[in-house]
Amino acid sequence: MSNALYSIGVSALSAAYTQLRTAGNNISNASTPGYTRERVTQSAIVDSFVGANYLGQGVQVEQVTRNYNQFLTQQAHQATAASAAATQQAQDLAQVDSLFGNPTTGIGAAFSKFFGAAQSLSQTPADPAARQALLSSAQALAQTFNAAGSSLQQMQASSVQAVTSEVGTVNQLATQIASLNSQIALAQGTGGSPNQLLDQRDALIRTLNQSIRVSDVPQSDGTTNLFLGNGQPLVVNGTASQVGVAQDPIDPQNIEVGIQSANGSLIPIQASQVGGGKIGAMLQFQQQDLPAIQNAIGRLATVVSDQVNAQQALGQDLNGNAGANFFSAPSATVVAATSNTGGATIAATLSNTSQLQPSDYRLDYSGSQYTLTRLTDGTKTTSASLPLTVDGFTLNVGGTAPAAGDIFTIEPVRAGSTNMAVTLTDPGAIAAASPVAATPGAGNTGTLAVADLSVVGPTRNANLTQTVTLNFTSPTSYTYTAGGVTSGAQAYAAGTPIQVNGWSLTPSGTPAAGDTLTVAGNVGGTGDNRNAIKLAQLAAQNLVGGGTLAGGYAAMVANVGGLAQAANTAQTAQTQGLQSALTSESSVAGVNLDEEATKLIQFQQQYQAAAKIITTANTVFDAILNIGG
Repeated sequence: MSNALYSIGVSALSAAYTQLRTAGNNISNASTPGYTRERVTQSAIVDSFVGANYLGQGVQVEQVTRNYNQFLTQQAHQATAASAAATQQAQDLAQVDSLFGNPTTGIGAAFSKFFGAAQSLSQTPADPAARQALLSSAQALAQTFNAAGSSLQQMQASSVQAVTSEVGTVNQLATQIASLNSQIALAQGTGGSPNQLLDQRDALIRTLNQSIRVSDVPQSDGTTNLFLGNGQPLVVNGTASQVGVAQDPIDPQNIEVGIQSANGSLIPIQASQVGGGKIGAMLQFQQQDLPAIQNAIGRLATVVSDQVNAQQALGQDLNGNAGANFFSAPSATVVAATSNTGGATIAATLSNTSQLQPSDYRLDYSGSQYTLTRLTDGTKTTSASLPLTVDGFTLNVGGTAPAAGDIFTIEPVRAGSTNMAVTLTDPGAIAAASPVAATPGAGNTGTLAVADLSVVGPTRNANLTQTVTLNFTSPTSYTYTAGGVTSGAQAYAAGTPIQVNGWSLTPSGTPAAGDTLTVAGNVGGTGDNRNAIKLAQLAAQNLVGGGTLAGGYAAMVANVGGLAQAANTAQTAQTQGLQSALTSESSVAGVNLDEEATKLIQFQQQYQAAAKIITTANTVFDAILNIGG
């Protein structure tokens, strides 16, 4: 009888001690990162049948388990991935925003100085200082574009390096998690719950989600399998796959991330499928955000270079020569996919820069049809053959025909800012003058005058400076003689342009019969400013997406600022979401010191009471022995 009481007391003492030890462990680890509060589960020992009754035999400790909620922990894992992605995106876009945020030193200011210098030159076209000022402002404009383009390229290179580094972290963490899986499966197979190992694994999964989002699927043996956003397995039981990086075969400026297969090839994950973590944000920055900004600034550089060159070519410099290129001629880039099997080359030439879009394009050949996709919005254009003209550029095929499945990336403007350069070195070569001039006949008796005489582009007519004489046969009709050939009668109306040999003359007034007007080469026109005026007027023309150059730049800056602001807002929201998820998880898994202190008092009393049971059992046993004596 006393033995049963003694056994009950020992079991109670052991259970209370376990409770005390567990509470003490919780208190000591209250500030330990990743620690999950433990609890003791216990049950009554099966009663024994004594006489006509079932009598209790004490208590037994079942196991010490974690106070763990799988749903809340997984929710915190996913919130960690989302918050890390939002923070990384905000940091990346903040760099870009700072690049364009200064209104006094940026491209917008350089635009203003360049076209302001062109306006000043139009007032004093023969002044060497005014010419040098325009040339210097052009060099400053090109350098500003170059600096911005180079900074964007450096950001892309840094992002590539950062992705590679994060992939190394992912592989290290995946290997550690796989090792813990094996240890946990072994421990649970022998009974009990390896709480510290489980905590370590959860902490590693949480850290892994900072780099790349994973979904964890618990298994019956205590292991957990991890899967990437596109469903590819990263960790299965005790085996970890290797994540790798490789150059994008379609766009070599970008990299791909994916699972390394057994044969060494990469099974890529689309950036949109990564789902979060720093890697997801950096891939989006490389493949979407940066190209969009590079194309926007590249289009501006391409348009200003081409349009200034075109206007310069229509003018005449101080030496009487046609204007040479002011800037290097912009060009498009075509990249053939490394997976192509055909030998075709695709060339892209700019045909109308005012129609260019800030986008890259993908050209697919099916074997019978070309499909050109504008990557910013997915707009598709199909054609059975080339050449094909779309959005201000023309595609041609050279060499052999492409093979079915061949892919080409077309970049009409992305390199525009880095390639921009001033090719004019002599201030005297600035074509401020018009190459043609109109002279009224000395014997004219009417009020005929010239309101405007300009050269019609985009290219100079071969007969532009040929002498042309307008002979007015009446106030409402005229003929013109060019190269010894006289035209038929032409109708005349003041204000209606007359176009011959690539020039456009807008007359005013009323001519008398016999009046003449001669248009010929502008010999010695050092004081002529008509082409300089046309250069300055480019600033107000709608050449970029239906707006002006300055307006296009302002829209780009506003867009970048909007992206950065949206990223900051998303970061704040995701940070709050993460904090909420962690708070919910902590409410279950975290250590409450007040609660644990209360339990310590309770378990201490239980321990003392259990000791009293043992003392009583000893007393009873001694009494029985004394009876026998």
